[in-house]
Amino acid sequence: MYLTKRRPHLRGFGPVESAFVREGEDNETLISSYLEWKRSYAPRASQTYAIWVRRFQEQIDKAPEDIVVGDWVAYARSLEGRFAPKSVEYALNIAHNYLRFWQEQGRLRRMPLYLARVGRAMACSHRAIEEQEYRRMVNALQTEGEKSLRDLAVVMLLHDTGMRVGELVQLEIDQIEEDASATIRTEKTVQRRRVFWNRGTDEVLHRLIVARINSHAPTDWLLVEKSGNGEQPLTTRTVQRIIQRASKLAGIDGHVSPHSFRHAFIHRLAKLGTPDAIIAQLVGHSTPYTIAHYTKLSRPEFSDFARRQFATADELALAA
Repeated sequence: MYLTKRRPHLRGFGPVESAFVREGEDNETLISSYLEWKRSYAPRASQTYAIWVRRFQEQIDKAPEDIVVGDWVAYARSLEGRFAPKSVEYALNIAHNYLRFWQEQGRLRRMPLYLARVGRAMACSHRAIEEQEYRRMVNALQTEGEKSLRDLAVVMLLHDTGMRVGELVQLEIDQIEEDASATIRTEKTVQRRRVFWNRGTDEVLHRLIVARINSHAPTDWLLVEKSGNGEQPLTTRTVQRIIQRASKLAGIDGHVSPHSFRHAFIHRLAKLGTPDAIIAQLVGHSTPYTIAHYTKLSRPEFSDFARRQFATADELALAA
């Protein structure tokens, strides 16, 4: 580890041990200290942060007191080309939070935190799934019968609710209400919101719940997969595989991701004339401004106003 390998050089003197090194401290100790603090108020975030904190600390391999801006630049460059732009932004934000943790304790002494800049990345566009494609996926899974009941529930819930995958996989059986709704914790804001689904989806969910109860399920999770001798909630990767398999089974050309359903949900509501403020609440956004770039592509009024420039005087009079 870093402490006995990385030694600063003072002018006129030979190599000396860093004055700020804490005895018995190594990369693992630093990583654990941060994650334990993070876990004290954000347990789920501490789990998702772990891999990126470890990647950053093990690459720089230094005590906080010895970190310099060149270490930050080298880490940022090491991510480029290996991960999607939004993943790079996410990783750098986590590293920035990690450095701020040490700065607040007075240990980030050789690097001003404001120099650890995180640029805004453009997210890869997820196309909205078309309604006929969704119907084909449902029909394909229905032909497989009870063995694909869980996968069918995943597809139908994503379509009807516009939930994020992280919210979907955290659903528990006792959250399913009799009026075809559930109160969930929004993944990004940690606030609660209600989601709704139609009668067909509700019937599938009740069949799934009955199957879980009859099989004496050891957990209360609604959507599970096998894990060793037990079970665990579906992972994000498993949901992606479910969508990929259903898409292939339905013979759909082009890439369909779980997020494609969320985009389609927003577009459907926009086409119905639903105000952005209501859509934002339904999908768990903190402000309507954050979804405007979705809805502006679907709202019929944008097309109507844009096309008025091509209309004749008589057509404009009729429209008025």
